[in-house]
Amino acid sequence: MRASWKGLISFGLVSIPVKAYNTAVPKEIKFTLLHSKDGGRIRYKKYCEKCKEEVMDEEITRGYEISKNEYVILTDEDLEKIPLKSTKSIDIRQFFEPSELGIIYYSQFYYLVPEKGAEKPYYLLKEAMRETKLMGIGKIATKGREGLVALREFNGGILLANLHYIDEIRSPREIPNWDVKAEISKEELELAIKLVIAMKKPLKLEEFRNEYKEALMKLIEAKLSGREVLVVEEVPTARSLIDALKASLEAVK
Repeated sequence: MRASWKGLISFGLVSIPVKAYNTAVPKEIKFTLLHSKDGGRIRYKKYCEKCKEEVMDEEITRGYEISKNEYVILTDEDLEKIPLKSTKSIDIRQFFEPSELGIIYYSQFYYLVPEKGAEKPYYLLKEAMRETKLMGIGKIATKGREGLVALREFNGGILLANLHYIDEIRSPREIPNWDVKAEISKEELELAIKLVIAMKKPLKLEEFRNEYKEALMKLIEAKLSGREVLVVEEVPTARSLIDALKASLEAVK
C-alpha cells in the first residue's frame, strides 16, 4: 500500500517521522463515457489554445495570472523552495478540546503511522492525547497550498484530518431560506420529540448498505440478460402533519 504523504510530526522538541494513508476506499461503480452514436470511448485531452495542439503532462507548468494574459510561472522546483516548515513536517501549534472544532471544518481523513524507529515517540504522543482527550492542530503544505490539519488518538493510532480555514467556510446566512421559521403547535412539537426519542438507538453503521449501488448492479445484470426492469414507485398517502407524526410513532412502536 502506497503512503499519501511522508514527513514529520513536530511535538514540542520531539520529531516523529510518519506516513499518512487514506482512510477511505472508494467503492462506487465507475462508468466509462461513450459516444452514443458509435460506442467509441470519450477521451479528455489537454489542449493549448495558442499552438492549437494537444500537450502532455510533462509539458504543463503552473502560472499565476497577474494581469490579462500575463502570468508568473511557478515550477515544482520553485514550490520546493518555499521557506515553510510545513512543507516537510506537521508542527503541532496547540492542543484543544474536540468539542471546540465544529464538524463543518473537517475534510479528508488519513491514518498516520510511524516510520521504522519512530514507534516510541509516536506511541507517546498517541497515549498523551488519549489520556488528556485532547486534539492537536497544525499546518501541512502539499500540492502548492498550506493546509490546516488536526490530529487525535483514534482506535489505537493517530488520525489526521484535513481542515478548512475559517475563511473557506461559507456562512449559512448566504444560503436562501436557511433560517426559515414556521408556526408549529405544541402538540406537533411534542409528537416530533416523541418520534425522535422513539427512533433513537445505538448507531451501527454496518446496518447501512449502499442500496443504490445494489439496485444499480441488478439493473446492469438485467440489461445483460435482456430483461425489462420495472420500477414501482410508492404513492404517498396525503395526510396532515399531526396524522403523519402519530402514524410514524405507531409504526416505530
